[in-house]
Amino acid sequence: MEQTKQKKRPLLRSEWKWAYLFISPMVIGTLIFGIIPIFFSIGLSLMEWDGMGQATFVGLDNFLKIFSDEKLQYELRNTLIYTFTVVPITLVISMGVSNLLNKGLRSTGLFRVIYFLPNIVMPVAVAMVWRWLLNSKVGIVNIVLKALGLPAPNWISDPAYILPSLILISVWSGIGYNAIILLAGLQGISPELYEAAILDGASGMQIFWRITVPLLTPSLFFLSTMNIMNGMRVFDIVYTFVGRADQGGPVVDAARTLVFGIYQRAFTNLNMGDASAEAVVLFALIMIVTFVQFKLQDKWVFYG
Repeated sequence: MEQTKQKKRPLLRSEWKWAYLFISPMVIGTLIFGIIPIFFSIGLSLMEWDGMGQATFVGLDNFLKIFSDEKLQYELRNTLIYTFTVVPITLVISMGVSNLLNKGLRSTGLFRVIYFLPNIVMPVAVAMVWRWLLNSKVGIVNIVLKALGLPAPNWISDPAYILPSLILISVWSGIGYNAIILLAGLQGISPELYEAAILDGASGMQIFWRITVPLLTPSLFFLSTMNIMNGMRVFDIVYTFVGRADQGGPVVDAARTLVFGIYQRAFTNLNMGDASAEAVVLFALIMIVTFVQFKLQDKWVFYG
């Protein structure tokens, strides 16, 4: 027995070495591109630096400066409105789409591909297509609205419509991924539960709210967490729609988000300290929201 144990120990050590070897690329990549930049950004938020010269320590002055800047208020407001509008609308529509796909309709595989297509296209390309579709003069959307006798707004150049336009694009492009995840969750629910509920005389709405939704809460929790984090980090479609960051005006102010502000401070104004301070604010905001979500999951997430 002792000889067998001694033989197994070198094998276990060898297996652990291979395990560490396989996970090392991920660990190294996370350290280089994730952990180290976070601490570097926190340190840089306490400095005044233009990206080229000597950095000067200024303490919390950068934070005081950005919090007194009116642009940060626009960015924070727009980011929160965008995020907490896109996430629930996307989840509700995705729930409906996933339920339809789960009914076993004809050409279900084709519809899955169609719904998922926006997720394999670069967000900038998606934004450019929608920028053409929403063009006030030659866009298809306004042509259809005019044909129906409805008002055709300036989706891109009107401050009142620029943020709703961005929300529309994000909802459209996010339905496919969310629907596929929810569809996987639906297919994991045992048909016996539905059969038992029908035998007990439960209606369709009762089955949906008492069986389907509770058993989908793990998927909904995952999607809501990821979508909120992605929503707070939105940049590409904003930049594509409003153009260059150094072009100010009411349209830009109505569309600017926190990441857009970070980009402007860093690469337009060449103020890395202010940009890092705003990045720290964004990081803290995401951490707080994520912490609250994980704290509240015990009250509504059902791991059956």
